[in-house]
Amino acid sequence: MAASHRPDAARPVNRARAVGPQAGRRRRQASMPQSLFSELSLIYVSFSVLALYAPAVLGALALAFFLYRRHSRLERRRQKHARIRRDIAQRGQARRKRLLLASQRGNIRELARLVHGQLKTRQRELTPYQAQRASAFIERAVVTVDFERLYALHVIFDSNDAQQVSPAVETFFEHTR
Repeated sequence: MAASHRPDAARPVNRARAVGPQAGRRRRQASMPQSLFSELSLIYVSFSVLALYAPAVLGALALAFFLYRRHSRLERRRQKHARIRRDIAQRGQARRKRLLLASQRGNIRELARLVHGQLKTRQRELTPYQAQRASAFIERAVVTVDFERLYALHVIFDSNDAQQVSPAVETFFEHTR
């Protein structure tokens, strides 16, 4: 072995496998572009997938939300208009009912005046109890708008003669209990 003037010449150099602090750095530098490319490609692919699908997913969610809100908005508006129509109909119905009741009360007061006049003319043929009960019945019929029974009493007073009035009134009040 010949001695050379270089101190590390005595050692054999293995280029395939370098040892030492410089060798690790060379290996990292040589493989760095490949690992960096693979890492960057994974990041790039994931970002490209995210960039492609995220707007589509967000758009689909926004469309679903908009359609749901539109449906619920239309439903709320339909319910509001139905409620308004129902309130108008109820107010109209209440007004018609008040007018009808006022008309009925006017008619029943007129009938009550007729029956009360008949009661005064037929009071001698009735017992005092029957006369008092007929008078109270007339007042109650006006308050409760009981047209049918008040008209039935009018027919009894109108159609019966003097001897038949008292038994007919007694029979009438037996049926009204």
